[in-house]
Amino acid sequence: MNRIRVFINYKTTDMPWGGSNSFLCALKEFSTNLKDFELISDKHADFDLMLLNTAYTAPGRYISLKQVRRYHEHGYSNLFKYILKRFKKRQIKIVLRLDGLRRFYAEMPEAEGDRIQLSLIRFADAVIFQSDESLNQFKKITGDIPVQHYIIHNGVNQKIFNMEGKRFWNKKDKLKIFTTSWSTNPRKGFGDIVRLSLIDGVTVNFVGNWPKEINHGKVYLKPSMPQNLLSEEYKKNDVFFFPSRNEACPNVIYEALSCGLPVIYHPSGGTPEIASRYGVEFSDDLIETLDKVANNYDSFIEGIKRDYFLFSIDYAGKRYFEVFQKVFIDRI
Repeated sequence: MNRIRVFINYKTTDMPWGGSNSFLCALKEFSTNLKDFELISDKHADFDLMLLNTAYTAPGRYISLKQVRRYHEHGYSNLFKYILKRFKKRQIKIVLRLDGLRRFYAEMPEAEGDRIQLSLIRFADAVIFQSDESLNQFKKITGDIPVQHYIIHNGVNQKIFNMEGKRFWNKKDKLKIFTTSWSTNPRKGFGDIVRLSLIDGVTVNFVGNWPKEINHGKVYLKPSMPQNLLSEEYKKNDVFFFPSRNEACPNVIYEALSCGLPVIYHPSGGTPEIASRYGVEFSDDLIETLDKVANNYDSFIEGIKRDYFLFSIDYAGKRYFEVFQKVFIDRI
């Protein structure tokens, strides 16, 4: 059988730009070792399947529903190409990867991204939700999902994010806590990061974009950086702090776990699905939260090492391509 060609309708960037971009970069890297599949980025090339990523075709750029409809009906992005092919329809299957909904994440009921994601479902031959939480959010709006759907958590490139050279906390030194965000959205929990930095016995390090309107307290700040440098920052620390609210399936949790960091996390959204076995929920009593981490640190590290492969793009990617294979077989 010829290789199945999958067009990713998303232009990735090497710059830090959120979880979707990081995940798709990792998926592209994973695909280079596959014999039966080829991921392509040229929408003018011949391909068998199209992967749509949430509401976007690039960081900050929304998908055109008109173009998706034309792919669905004719197999081409515009009618001119369809006419050039003498009205011969190209059979293209569409797999849709869905995130959470901003009406739940950011309390924005009229968000354009939500409208696009919900509209895309009717064009999809299969839908991949990033978490149970993601699926449940869409069900609250649409009821039953009308097409075949799957839940596949994200994964990271462990050639970059790994435990090579990692020194684990010796329980004598100050606990070094790491957190990161490319977004300055207040719901990322910057106030909680500051509160944590004011506690004796810890050092809090942050990489990313810090909002100008929030005093960073005793948090040590560094700007956004490429993934290879970011992974080293993870490994310099002992614990990852993730206070962001109502995330569907945060990629940074997988980055932290792959670098050997237990997680203190906000108990909302899809985050507990990922982090609950490898860390603790944080509460208003942050000292009590830190005590729980310290008292269970060894067991968390043991669990992370045991389940290391589950955080990888190799694990998540294999499941994505199993969906692609099934959708392609159903086509023929």
